[in-house]
Amino acid sequence: MQTKWCLVKVSDGNRGALGKKKVYELSVNGNSFTAVWGMAEKPSRQSQVKTFSSEQGARWAAMDKIQSKLDKGYVIAYSA
Repeated sequence: MQTKWCLVKVSDGNRGALGKKKVYELSVNGNSFTAVWGMAEKPSRQSQVKTFSSEQGARWAAMDKIQSKLDKGYVIAYSA
């Protein structure tokens, strides 16, 4: 079963992108999670896949990453 979260944040300008919307998508599928991030205004994004020994490990790591993004000012746009 795949679970997906999308988090968004308006850039604070620390890297010269003041006012641009940043997107961070995380999906868990089995024992791996995929993170895709970048500026909403641009079609190309960076991505990373991490594989764990269990589905529970992947979910815990995803929840940890989500909390880290929430702590940095992101908000959850949706989860499915």
